[in-house]
Amino acid sequence: MNKIITITLILICAIVSGNVSAANKKSDIYAFGFSASFNDSTVYFTDIQLVKDVTIEHKSHFLENRDLYSKQLSQHLSDQGMPARVCVIFFDAKLKNIEKQFTKLKKKYAKNGKYELKYVGANEFQFKAIESDEEQQTESPTKKTKKAKKNKKKDK
Repeated sequence: MNKIITITLILICAIVSGNVSAANKKSDIYAFGFSASFNDSTVYFTDIQLVKDVTIEHKSHFLENRDLYSKQLSQHLSDQGMPARVCVIFFDAKLKNIEKQFTKLKKKYAKNGKYELKYVGANEFQFKAIESDEEQQTESPTKKTKKAKKNKKKDK
């Protein structure tokens, strides 16, 4: 009886751990950023960029930490003297699909001449891959301290 319970528990653990490992996967995506403000009629588009080794959620196919990618663009624009802008990232695994989204959004804002479209080139701004929450939790404390020290040195 104990063997059956033990085997059952082992199988349950294997299934659960299998689902966790399949929960998220590393992938390369194509992405562009969009920014608008309620205070002016200027909208910004970034170039379509290849972002490598990002984490995609398995079930929803969403980009993990996508708010942090939007914050990258927001911070860049804020550094350029354009604070308080709403920033969004659009992404897809296929270049063709992201080009369609880019064209559709650009046409929407170019229509009627209400908005001034500006572009942020890849030479000015690049999205940087962000570690997933799981990777940050599984890192050893010494790695985190080393990274923190490196980041402090870069800031100086």
